[in-house]
Order: sequence, then structure tokens, then C-alpha cells
Amino acid sequence: MSVQITFLNHSGFAVETDSKVLVFDYYKDPSGTVKAYSQVGRKPLWFFVSHWHEDHFNRSIGQFGGAQYIVNEDVRLKDIPADRFHAMKLYETLPLGDTTVTQYGSTDEGGSFLVETDGLKIFHAGDLNWWHWLGDTDENNAEAKSNFDREMKHLAGQTFDIVFFPVDARLEGAREWGVTGFLKDVSVTKCLIPMHYFGTPWTPSAAFKQAYPDVPLWIPQHDGDDVIIGGQ
Repeated sequence: MSVQITFLNHSGFAVETDSKVLVFDYYKDPSGTVKAYSQVGRKPLWFFVSHWHEDHFNRSIGQFGGAQYIVNEDVRLKDIPADRFHAMKLYETLPLGDTTVTQYGSTDEGGSFLVETDGLKIFHAGDLNWWHWLGDTDENNAEAKSNFDREMKHLAGQTFDIVFFPVDARLEGAREWGVTGFLKDVSVTKCLIPMHYFGTPWTPSAAFKQAYPDVPLWIPQHDGDDVIIGGQ
């Protein structure tokens, strides 16, 4: 078993598994990856939208005929047949044929997705992160930590094969706080992939490397970068 992952832009990724192409938080696709997949037509497209923020959602995804759409309940898409549009509540689990989707929470809008398909457990965090802003008030940053701790209680103890997680440059010295807090509570077996850079791609600190030397990383640098991750 292997999976091909292509970085679309920002928090957007295409994940080609044995039977389908999962598309997470499509916002921009300068490399035309999703269009190419749709034209080949060998595998169905499954779109996941974690929330309505414009850097995670582009209504043009509705143009891909025959696709499945799994979205947070606050996301609106028009003219999608009911049997292909699935609006999920937080902490809901939805079986769809050979695939199971669970929507977990966020520390901003919407939610995050765990997709279990083709023998893989794939987690896309959406805007789930420890949003500690240097210079913000103590009250706001205490709330940010409380929100993160609350959501991690739902995820603690789980093991994922592939994880997409925000590592936002605007957080400056707190850029790694969310991803390190996440890894304290969960395990990642095949690949951890940073996203939501809002600036330069992440370079893991020495402290991160020392704390998590065995966590496999792929750090995309440019739109259209891709990687093939082999299975066992």
C-alpha cells in the first residue's frame, strides 16, 4: 500500500489512496493537481472542508462532477445532489461505504477530520491549533490554551498514519507549541505534514527534533510538491 500526497496551497492537499483521491481544504491549486485528477477520472474525488474561512474553502469545488463532499455543518455549497453532500456535526462519525469519517473539533471555526480508508488513518486538523499570539492579552492566551487542551482530550491516545497540522509563522516563538502539544497526546506512524504557514515553510527547531526524533516529517516548500509514502 502506498499513498501519494500533493501540496495544493496553504492547508490544501490531495491524497491519492488505493481507491480514491481525498482533497482537504481546497483553497487554491496553482499546479492544477485536482483538475488533472478529475480529467483522468480513474478514482473518485472526495472533498473535505473543515470550515468556511476563505483560506480553507473555495466554492469552485462544486464544479467537479461526481465528487463526494464532506463538510463542516456551517459550510454551504449549492446544487450538490443530496447523496453526495454530507454536512457533519462536531464529534459525529459517518460511514460511507468502505470509508469512515469522524469530525473532531477546532480551536477556531469548524472542525477537523479523521478519515479511515484503504487501511489508513488520515487526520487533517483544519484550524485546530494552540493559537498563542505573542503580545496578546494574558486572558486571551489563557483561553487559547484552554481551548486547545479541551480539543486534545478528544484525540488523546490515538494513533494516526498521516497528519496535516498547522505550523503558522505568525505565531513567532509559539509556532511549534500546537504541534508539540499535539504529539504529546497522539502518535504518528507514517508522516506528519505541516501546513498553514502564513510565511516561510517550517524548519523544525533543535528542541523539536530532540523531543520527537522518530516522527517522520515531510515539509512541502512549494505549491505542487508531492511525495509518495509507502505502506507496510
